[in-house]
Amino acid sequence: MALLDRLALGDHICWTVGDDAVRLDSLAGLVGAGFSEGHRVLYCGDDSGAVVAAVERRGGSGDLRILPVESSYLTHGVFDPVSALSFLRREVEDARRAGCEGLRLITDMSWARRPTPGADRLPSFEAEANTIFAEGFVLGVCAYDYRVFDAPRLRDIARAHPGIVGDDVPFDPALVLRMRRTERPFGLRLEGEVDLSNAPALSAVIDHLLGIRPDREATVTVDVEGLSFVDTAAARVLLGAWERAEGRLRLVGRSPAFDRILEVHGAGRIVGVR
Repeated sequence: MALLDRLALGDHICWTVGDDAVRLDSLAGLVGAGFSEGHRVLYCGDDSGAVVAAVERRGGSGDLRILPVESSYLTHGVFDPVSALSFLRREVEDARRAGCEGLRLITDMSWARRPTPGADRLPSFEAEANTIFAEGFVLGVCAYDYRVFDAPRLRDIARAHPGIVGDDVPFDPALVLRMRRTERPFGLRLEGEVDLSNAPALSAVIDHLLGIRPDREATVTVDVEGLSFVDTAAARVLLGAWERAEGRLRLVGRSPAFDRILEVHGAGRIVGVR
């Protein structure tokens, strides 16, 4: 089954996988597709030998980099979200300078099951990483083996991603949240579904945009026309951002149904919303 063949640059998914054969085959396909599209592929994980062997069995060649987690996510055996985000930004800039069409980041997150200092900050890191993916140059797959993570922790981690894929649940763009930065106007374009399962990911990206506005008078425009589903959790995220921006956040492409759910959560009490 092709689980990951509909991914595109800008997507960031939590892949909960417990079948080793499915995992290796799907990762090899993801790497091969990256080669075909002129992307650099960066793999970070403990079992790089098995992944490389799976890629070689499929044939093809391209720009594949292998890094152990000690050289990427962990510094001196400690997980520091700031350092990990800096690592990602360096890899993005390096791929851009090399003339790559994009960067595919594949990470085996099994290291996080170990008693690693700072690993409890992983959900906030995954949410903040969306600010990088939303730029549309990087595709990210974070593989979490559900056999070694407890369910509550994995649920918190998954919610920090815009999309989730399982062993037998292929990635479907219509059923996840896609976020892409826009410059004119300055803001964000949303597509797909946003709900309780990915609201933290949306919140992190909007907060980031509010923080990098050219000036305090600048407006952040969020295009919601491409959303097919919005729940109460998403409405609270958007209205909360609206209040923090002191009215400098504009939602365009709203449907009547979208306006109704905003109204239920108090949009009419916020100056400038209506």
